[in-house]
Amino acid sequence: MPMTRNLVMAMLIAAGAANASAQTQPPPANLGFLNVNFGAQPGSHDVGTNQSFPLYGETATFTTAQENGSGAMFDITAGYKIRPAFGVAVGFSNFSNSSDATVSTSIPDPLVFDRPRASTSTVSNLEHSERGIHLQAVWFVPVTDKIDVALSAGPSFIMVKQDLVSSVTVPAGTQTANLNQSSEKKTGVGANIGVDGTYLITRNFGAGVFLRYAGAKVDVGPVEGLSVGGFQAGGGVRVRF
Repeated sequence: MPMTRNLVMAMLIAAGAANASAQTQPPPANLGFLNVNFGAQPGSHDVGTNQSFPLYGETATFTTAQENGSGAMFDITAGYKIRPAFGVAVGFSNFSNSSDATVSTSIPDPLVFDRPRASTSTVSNLEHSERGIHLQAVWFVPVTDKIDVALSAGPSFIMVKQDLVSSVTVPAGTQTANLNQSSEKKTGVGANIGVDGTYLITRNFGAGVFLRYAGAKVDVGPVEGLSVGGFQAGGGVRVRF
């Protein structure tokens, strides 16, 4: 009997300690959040131009065919919950690639009327980069204790650097077209809207995936209304604190 009584007392003490530990365990981290993602921007945008200028009493023309294609991107977003279901955040994204431009020219003859010289050439490795700042209002929809979905929307500011074949110069008395390149920089203002899903592996760390549209339009050199950004998708690490 004394052994049984001691065993019961030990079980009661252990149960009480476990209950006290459960009561003092900190609640799940849910105020600050940090998302670090790697992903892709799959869309492409046309950067072609069509220009003309007077020469030898006629009109010289040149057109460029260039396209900014898809590529990998990096994204990091940090925010804070003002209320359990609502927060604010700011994100930064980086995307870059390079492309070739096909340039077609038509240069009038300096001596004979209506006898232009047509030529086509390719300019390689024209760089394009986009760095976006995304302000977001975020609505959280809990699914389980470990899974939540976040919906976000807000303005985006996308800083663009674009290499272009911007002009053509013709030495006097010739039909030689010299292609001039330039590197144009501009910031476009647009909007972003997205959805993010998170699975918490521990109290503070987890993994997630996101899908977002963040786009704007900019005028860069001779290119008017260049579309930048677009749909983005990826996944990575989720931190809660």
